[in-house]
Amino acid sequence: MPRNASYIQDVDRLIEQTPLSDVLHHYGLPPPEKSTGEHRMVCPFNAECRDSQYGNLTVNLDSSAKLIYAHCCQIRGNLLTLIHGLETHSPPSTDRLRGDEFKSAVAKLREINGLIDSPKQNGDESPAAEPHNAPASPADPPPQNVPLCQQDKTKGLVNLWEECVVDVAEMSPPAAAYFRERPWLTPEVCRKWKLGYLPRNGRSLLRGMVIYAHENEDGEVLSYSGRDVRFDEKWDKWIKDGRPDDKKPCKHRYVKGYHKGLELYGQQANRLEDRRLKESLGRLGLIVVEGQNDVIRLDTLGIAAVGLCSNRATDEQISKIARFAQRACQGRVVLMPDNDEEGETGFQDLLWQLASQGLSVCLGWSRTSHEGRFNGLQPEHLTDEIWQTDLLPSLSRT
Repeated sequence: MPRNASYIQDVDRLIEQTPLSDVLHHYGLPPPEKSTGEHRMVCPFNAECRDSQYGNLTVNLDSSAKLIYAHCCQIRGNLLTLIHGLETHSPPSTDRLRGDEFKSAVAKLREINGLIDSPKQNGDESPAAEPHNAPASPADPPPQNVPLCQQDKTKGLVNLWEECVVDVAEMSPPAAAYFRERPWLTPEVCRKWKLGYLPRNGRSLLRGMVIYAHENEDGEVLSYSGRDVRFDEKWDKWIKDGRPDDKKPCKHRYVKGYHKGLELYGQQANRLEDRRLKESLGRLGLIVVEGQNDVIRLDTLGIAAVGLCSNRATDEQISKIARFAQRACQGRVVLMPDNDEEGETGFQDLLWQLASQGLSVCLGWSRTSHEGRFNGLQPEHLTDEIWQTDLLPSLSRT
């Protein structure tokens, strides 16, 4: 048998012998709740997949290769592909693992199984000592988001939001319907938040979508994201069709290279110039929500909020929330997730993390609070009456 074929067989055998629970444990993730069928987990390949509302990634527990399928980014593979994603937080550079990517994943699989090879030595010969002043291997620089204005290739996109349409009379029917369902997204609000509908003849890959500018604390544009204006329609059809794995719609699209987990939507410091938001911080604390629209809707109600652009917070986002809350509102934080299973699960972890840092954290609502009246709602669905009559009084008492 050729050496390469034998090597592949050994790898296949090791994959088959490795329980998924061992791999997940290695990365600090919870084990599968069952031994057969499918295991669902957060997709490790793309940050935007965290926003998926239906099992971001599926592992087939009945397959000897532990076949996987990422519903949002549609990446397929086996246990090695999953390990690559958990290690690099990125997809394979080609349609499947090859070359160094394959070798690195195999090495990690062997490490998980306790099969790390000892360095080979010739006879009694000792390994050569490393030079005393040998330079250390440079570590990969930490990810960062650079403002568009500081990059030659992206300077021209800084004011892309100015090309957006904010008058519903000039939009496509699906886009107009999106804005009419959110009457608080007035032209004035859109310009303030640098968002709008980018026509299909626009000069961005996000054309035909509602685009949102993502700014840093200094108010500089870091990137844009796009929201599919027909997502709700596509989602309903997908549900009716039996949720086929290869046709799951994606709500948001983020520009490649933007690390959204490093930022909070609505983090720009100049928002504190608004007297209403200062009063909100003093009375309630900092509200934390999931999405862009949630932040904007609360802002129109005079409420200071920041968004994760996900239902799960990263360590960097948690640090920012703590810093903002300690600086602006004596460490008080109110969590208002989307009232669905994914939102509550993600924010339970966030509540624990923030409380562990000494912050005063409370839950603004849930699927079962207020006699279950808000089950299935998101902060962007809030009306003035709901806020003033139901939520504000209860939050003011906490």
